[in-house]
Amino acid sequence: MTRSLAVAFIALLFLLPGIAPAQESDFAIKKDFETRYDRLTRFLDGATNTAELDTLKRVIDGLELDFTPHTTFLDKAMFPVTFAQKMKALRLQYARTYDMLHVMETQGAQIAQMEGTISALTFSLDTLQRERDALFLELKQNRASMAALRETIRKLQAHLRANDQLLFALVDSMFMPYGKDLAQVGDVQRTSLTARMEKANILTRVHDMATDNLRFLKATEFQAGDFASLIDNYQQFSSRWLGLSDKILAVSRAEVVGGAPGTPTGPAGTRGTAAGHEAPTSQVDSLVLEWHASLQKAFWRALMKEFTDQEIQVTPFADAPGFSASIRTYVQELQTSTADPRAFVEDVWKARIDREWKAALTRESMLGTEEYAALDSLVNGLTPPAMDTRYLFYVGIIAAVAAVLWWLLARKRRPAGPPPAAPPAA
Repeated sequence: MTRSLAVAFIALLFLLPGIAPAQESDFAIKKDFETRYDRLTRFLDGATNTAELDTLKRVIDGLELDFTPHTTFLDKAMFPVTFAQKMKALRLQYARTYDMLHVMETQGAQIAQMEGTISALTFSLDTLQRERDALFLELKQNRASMAALRETIRKLQAHLRANDQLLFALVDSMFMPYGKDLAQVGDVQRTSLTARMEKANILTRVHDMATDNLRFLKATEFQAGDFASLIDNYQQFSSRWLGLSDKILAVSRAEVVGGAPGTPTGPAGTRGTAAGHEAPTSQVDSLVLEWHASLQKAFWRALMKEFTDQEIQVTPFADAPGFSASIRTYVQELQTSTADPRAFVEDVWKARIDREWKAALTRESMLGTEEYAALDSLVNGLTPPAMDTRYLFYVGIIAAVAAVLWWLLARKRRPAGPPPAAPPAA
């Protein structure tokens, strides 16, 4: 609708109250209010700038002024909705539309700037993808050399973290100009945002990233010190993906959205389906769930190997509750047996578990700090605390210094003897 048509319609709205609602029948009053109300809501939906909305606000004020004398009748005629509720809804629609258009008008330059950022980030992601392929090839070739393999694993972990950060920075750049309430974004802006996401291959990139992490887990034998960063990487990706998938669903059309945003059913927040359509995020949801399961399996399997390598006969475990129950059971067995627990406490728990695995085990998604502390206290209680020889050495030095100081002070305070007798006179 052109600007001139909009002005003409608004002028017509101003003329309509001149029919003198007070002289109309009850039916005509209700019909007149509903007609003008519906026209206003349609014009609010179709507004393209804040100048139009300024004019429409005056029309809303006029509508309320014209029909306030008929409030009692309209409340009965529109029951259970009241006249006040209808006007409040109209003003809320005006406020939401005004906020959205104001953002669009004032952030045009920001959107243009974001376009440049998006291009730069996309180029960086493409570069990282080529480097990733080279690193996976290097991982396969370096299996004969442990030192080279460890270095390649380190570089691949750093690469995957960088890729993660770059991708979600790209996503943030796309969504930032539209604010947090994406459900209020208009059709034009929704279409524009969807086109940007498709052009940057957002879903494909996220899918590839989850695939790479899953591939990394399956292609590598990790050491204890690797798992803390692997767990953190998964947690960060999972959290960010949940936020992104909610945004994608918020801007997707209703007929292809399989589930309501914000209803996670697993570690990554999986979505359902509706009317036979698969949610646009479901494939990534499935991959992230598989990533989570593979990480858990690799972690607990590697931790179990610590005990079997030392021939410690703990009950096999495959998750955090199983690990906790296994350690508690083994401690109880040692407490009631005549076996010396020092080999388990010193060589396995302190030297390996507490030193190498504590960082990963204390992550809240694994065992957690409280349960780890409880198990650590339980295990250490198997052996009495040994007196540290260094402690004895320091105590001896302090005691010797104290004895010397006491002797010096005692000597200084000792009273002087009587003066020598004078020689007899001649």
